[in-house]
Amino acid sequence: MYSDAGLDNALFFEREYRLMFGILLSGSLWLSTAVAGGYTVVLDPGHGGTEAGAIGVTGLRESAFVLDLALRTEEKLAEQGITVILTRKSDLNLTLTERAQIANTADADLFLSIHANASPSSVLYGIETYSVDVATDSSAIQVANRENDSSDLMVNTFGYGNLLLSIEFSELVQRNMVTELRKDYPPKGIVDLGHKTAMFSVLVRTKMPAILFEAGFLSNPVEERQLRTAHYRDAMAEALADSILEWLERGK
Repeated sequence: MYSDAGLDNALFFEREYRLMFGILLSGSLWLSTAVAGGYTVVLDPGHGGTEAGAIGVTGLRESAFVLDLALRTEEKLAEQGITVILTRKSDLNLTLTERAQIANTADADLFLSIHANASPSSVLYGIETYSVDVATDSSAIQVANRENDSSDLMVNTFGYGNLLLSIEFSELVQRNMVTELRKDYPPKGIVDLGHKTAMFSVLVRTKMPAILFEAGFLSNPVEERQLRTAHYRDAMAEALADSILEWLERGK
């Protein structure tokens, strides 16, 4: 259903989504109806189009992997009646400004940007989740630099209240993700790198609680092999969906 080949061959869907994107930003009936249905969550599969993101040791592209994970998460949330907007549903280019603008225009309740990590060292592996603040450490700076687009001017629309809420949501996602994966996979293979902070451009631009999830290191051969499997991806999607539902339930 979500093969890499299917994600690569998406010119028709790109054309259709470009049309949808224009309608979304113009405040159409489609947008009004979607938001009126209740909670609205924006899932942002990172990269896309000419921006493949990280490339795994056996060729798995970050842009293809994160789109697949976002689609799986969307399916689980939709089953629970949550309105889900994806910043992209095919392999197309979007700027960081456009991604945040989709969420802001929709007046979304949550924004979750999904990525996969990479390192010059093939030894490093693990899962980490980010919210906006001064970088936790040099590693966080490197991750932010890789995910940010230096050609985009960073405009800060992120309020202090959202900063605190984003920390809480980020910690919830990280905790639930590690717990879920360790149910079916050896604990030593699921490394908890924790919640971190950095100045991610796409998060800074949003007007609602927003986080960035790094699913694992494509540069690590063992972790990349796990990220290729449908079962592992589905477990990740389950953890993301459960975390979002738990968060929204708190806000009732």
